[in-house]
Amino acid sequence: MSFQANKATAEIAEEIALRCQLNPAGTRRIGNFGFIELEDGWGDEATIVNTARISSTNKRLQSLADFSDKDRALLYLLLKDNHGTPFETVYFRYRFIAPIFVLRQWVKHRVSSWNEFSMRYRKPISAAYIPDTQARSVDGFEVLSDAAVAEYEAMMAQLFDWYERQYEQACERIDTARAAGEIPPKEGGRDPYRGRARELLRNVTPVAAYSDVYWTVNFRSLMNFFALRRKPDAQYEMREYADAAFDLFAARLPLLAETMQRVLNEKQAG
Repeated sequence: MSFQANKATAEIAEEIALRCQLNPAGTRRIGNFGFIELEDGWGDEATIVNTARISSTNKRLQSLADFSDKDRALLYLLLKDNHGTPFETVYFRYRFIAPIFVLRQWVKHRVSSWNEFSMRYRKPISAAYIPDTQARSVDGFEVLSDAAVAEYEAMMAQLFDWYERQYEQACERIDTARAAGEIPPKEGGRDPYRGRARELLRNVTPVAAYSDVYWTVNFRSLMNFFALRRKPDAQYEMREYADAAFDLFAARLPLLAETMQRVLNEKQAG
């Protein structure tokens, strides 16, 4: 079953396709409607090393191409010995479209900036996460049958359809009351009556529904995110997004990614 896309959903689907076309190396599709993009970043490995050396030398590295073995060793020791603040000088800006139940885990990583799609101002994204065979399997055993997943998908579609019908009826009530002079005419900006209808109707939105987030985070916090959310026992869907975020980060800053993974591996082994 396919969901009936409302305007917001259709616009986001078009945006996903466009971003994948414009930035193929920096984007990933995840699941039936999910998406992640490493949209921008500030700083690199040289930024970290230069910050750490502020008290010891005026020598500045311009980029990774200037690194010596000594510089690589310093980057490793800084990370290994938890000299955290130099790693807070490098930032990443991700955009991701993920199920709300994934966002509830993600937002717990609080040392970051979080801007999410608002269902107060727009209709919800009328698409829900549908678990594929791998997502619903544990050690090869499927915990949900095809019939159960089909019923699950039908219930999601029913909720989105209910929202659309109720919102249309609410707007008709508002327009009729305005025409009768029962409520004030609409002025510029947000209509408080339609806004209140959206605020109430969003309450039926399931946690399987997708939302849209900009996430800005420094490397120190990003490393903590990777260390927790890429573990084998992390929830499957959360791990999918974390692995994709890591791959995009590693493609941009390969030495930092390699050094981080070395430190994490050593901590796990120790």
